[in-house]
Order: sequence, then C-alpha cells, then structure tokens
Amino acid sequence: MINFKSSLLSYAVALFSLPVIASNSYDSFIGDAKIDGKVQTVFFNDKNTSANTTSGAWTGAVWLNAQTGYLADFLNIGGSAYRVAKLEMKSGNQGSSELLNADKEGFGKLGQAWVDFKLPESYEGVSADVKIGRQLVETGLISISGSRSVPSSWQGVDASVNMDNFNGKIAWVNEVSERTQSGFHHIVNAENEQIDWIVGMQLGYTFDLANQRSLELQYNNGLARKYVNAHNGNVIFTTPLHNDSTLTLTGMYYYSKQDGDLWNWTSTNAPFEDKAQSGNLNAVLEHGPWTLNAGVTYTKAKTSSSNQQNGYQTIGNYDYNLGSNTEGAYNVPSNAIYSSFNFDKETAWMVGAEYDFSSMGINGLSLGYNYIYGSGMKARHIASNTEQDVNESESDLTLTYKLSQPELKGLQLKVEYAYYKNSDAFYNATGQNEARDLRAWLSYSFAI
Repeated sequence: MINFKSSLLSYAVALFSLPVIASNSYDSFIGDAKIDGKVQTVFFNDKNTSANTTSGAWTGAVWLNAQTGYLADFLNIGGSAYRVAKLEMKSGNQGSSELLNADKEGFGKLGQAWVDFKLPESYEGVSADVKIGRQLVETGLISISGSRSVPSSWQGVDASVNMDNFNGKIAWVNEVSERTQSGFHHIVNAENEQIDWIVGMQLGYTFDLANQRSLELQYNNGLARKYVNAHNGNVIFTTPLHNDSTLTLTGMYYYSKQDGDLWNWTSTNAPFEDKAQSGNLNAVLEHGPWTLNAGVTYTKAKTSSSNQQNGYQTIGNYDYNLGSNTEGAYNVPSNAIYSSFNFDKETAWMVGAEYDFSSMGINGLSLGYNYIYGSGMKARHIASNTEQDVNESESDLTLTYKLSQPELKGLQLKVEYAYYKNSDAFYNATGQNEARDLRAWLSYSFAI
C-alpha cells in the first residue's frame, strides 16, 4: 500500500509539473527568438575587353532573417526575405552581371522558410539536426551563391550529425531559387529539361596528432538524377612551425561523370563528353600578419570532336554545377574571381599573399593578391587541322575592411579587381573573353 501511495504521489508530481515544463519550453521558443539581417549596396563594372562591352549595375539590397528559439530544446522555425532595388545601370550595359533579374530590374522574394528539428542538448557528445523547407544548403557538392545582391537558395531537406572529431551531412533538394529571380523553380539542364532532384553528402574526420598537428579527411559528393554524378576528396594537414607560424598542406581531387539521358547538350557544346577530373595541391603559410599561398591544379575534361565554335574544336572544361540553373562546389584555390582555370589538359599555377593590417593598428583591414597562370591546353583549328598551344592568366586584388569601432560595428567594405588575359585561339576555342572586372560590396549587419 505504501509503494502504491509513493507511486501515485510521483505520478501526481510529474503531472502537475507538465504545465511548468511546457511554460519553460514556450518561454524559450519566444524568448530566444531573434531577428537579424543585412543592408548592402553592390557595384559591379565588368569589362569584356575582347568585345569592348560592359556589364554590371549598382544595387541596394536588404536581407531580413527571423527565427524562434527551440521549443522543448527540439524544434524551431525560421525564414528569410530579400529585396533588391536598382540604383543605377548604364544604358549601354549588356547585362547586370546577375545583380538584377532577367528584366534588369529589382525584385523581392521569400528566400527561406524552414522548420528545424534538433537533438536535445541532454545528449552529450553528439549533436544532430534535420532542417526541412526552403533554405541555404551547402552540403557535399551542393552549394549556393552569396556574391550578388541576394543569395540563391534551395527547397529540400538538410541533415547533419557531429560526434567528437566526426561530422556528416546529407541533403536532398528538388527546387532552386536563383540569385536573380523570385520564387522557386524546377532544376533543369541546358535544354530546360527537368532534373527531379539532387542529393549531396559529406563526411569529415579530423585526427588530432602530436605537437598540435592535425590531419583532416573530407569526402563530398553530388548526384543529380539522370544528369551527373560528382565526387570530391580532400586531405588537409596542418602543423605549427617556429615563431608562431602555421603551415597547411592540402590535396584535392574532383571527379564528375555524366549519369543519364538528361546529360543532354543538343543546343550547346557539352563541357565534357563523358567524364572529367581535376586535382589540386596547395600550401598556405601563416606568419604574423602575412598569409602566403601557392598551388597547382591539373584538369582533364575531354569533349567530343563534334563540338566546334569559331572554326576551332571546343576545349572542354570541368563543369562543377549540378544543373544549368544551380551552384556547385569547386573550392580549389585556383578558382579565381573571373576564370576557374579548369580547362582540358590545363596546368594552372597560383601564387598569392594577404596582409592583415591589424598589426599596424588598423583592425579588420586586409589586402590580398593572387596570380594564376594556366597553360597546356591545345586549340585545334579545324580547316587547317593544326594545333596551337594556348594559355590564360589572371591577377586578382582583394581588399576587405571590417570596421571594429563600437559605433560602426557590423559595417564591412569589400572590393575585388580581376584582370584576365588569354590567347586569341583560346578565346575562339572556348568563348571565354578577356576581362577587367571591378566589384564592390558595402554592407551593414544588424541584430534586433
């Protein structure tokens, strides 16, 4: 009888505690809610020096994000709205460089609307979540673009798990909202045929070695149904050196293969015939305010002999996108501001340096320069049946200033300048023009 009364008392205490638990969960759901965003102005002046034409515009944009806290440490919801306004665009410009929509006008959209389920924090040593809806997905070789007025986004499911030194993610998406459009649309190939879905996966593990060294292994993939199957593996070794310096050595390998009848390029030249691959070796030395980097990339991307343009056989390239209206990941350091330096039989060498002016008392200011030179490609002139060695080169200058003064915190300026040159025969065999691009972003991030 005593045991029964004790049990009854326990149930009663638990029952009358439920409203208190629910109240605390609801308080977190509302009390931990937050609203933040960004106001920015973007200016692009992209000069096609081969055809003497210009693209670009000056825009203003607002990014507004809102999300709740977690209900019962398990569920929260959120979303993001974006608005672009055209401030100026020269009448002679060929396009807006994708700062505006297809009509060269501003636009607005609800870019994100999602619900997130996470593993409660009571599970020590492991974290996991599943986010469903319209969102920014960067999982495996699925990526987004955030370099224009507003970002692109996806519709689908994105899940992740982290345990100690292991991390894994998997995503499934079936619609996309490009950086130049309102609404969400089917994923399509070059012939505007629908690609039903894309799956991306990534796995990573970091080995903590002796003397503060580390070795990280990464695997990423992206499978677009009946279109393409792409894979990527990375090995990253980091070691401290003398005088507080750090050396990071990285090896990257990308492989992509056509995977069905949607790999259809009837009205345009396919970037590669059946498969393509690209590999990179890179070293980064961080010493005081300096960051020095050097690397080399080699690409194989054979295209069909029937692919011709301007009297030349087309030179193939490694296409890392997972549909004609998508963004894919290709994170090799030689992927420059303008050119990706990933043409068939191309060896691309890169050297660069960045200086952080914080050591001189200007916190948040950095200036970087990269030079990339690619050669080894062959341009075959069809009428004469002769081949010519061709090359391309690019100089990139990047200035970033994140203001740290309390009254200006959240304000950031970024300026990029790219100067790109190539051989005449390379231009004819690829259609990639010479360029001088000036791009600037002035943004203010806020939280309410």
